Amino acid sequence: MKNILNFCVLMAIVFIFAGCSANGNTAMTKGIEKPEEVVKKFYSYVAEGGPTTLREAYKLISTKHYKMNEEQFKGVVSNYSKDMKVNIISSDIKKDLAVVTIEYSMPSALGGSFTAQSDMHLELDAASKSWKIDFTGETYDNETGQTATKL
Repeated sequence: MKNILNFCVLMAIVFIFAGCSANGNTAMTKGIEKPEEVVKKFYSYVAEGGPTTLREAYKLISTKHYKMNEEQFKGVVSNYSKDMKVNIISSDIKKDLAVVTIEYSMPSALGGSFTAQSDMHLELDAASKSWKIDFTGETYDNETGQTATKL
């Protein structure tokens, strides 16, 4: 009987800790929108265009290392193809950094479509308790293309 009780207590502890650490999440990230959801929302806003949705997309970018003004941001994303389709391939979270791998496709000038993959880096903003996209690439290592702070 004592062994069964010990086993039940042990299993309860395992389930509690497994829920807190799944995918590298900590108590700080519990209840926060997932990085891949932030990336989906960002591209949805950009595809829709318009001043209100582009302002919402702008709010999703990080200002920790560099603050791009809103007009500069709108100038950059206005060059994105309105026909671009984005799919989330994977995500990896380590503490307050995340990498979301996306696959995007858009019509090609040569006919058909162009498809490629890219990594989106995000940082957990402690003040707003939300994931922010590193739009200017400040967390990228220029030589290797990897996260500068090593995930």
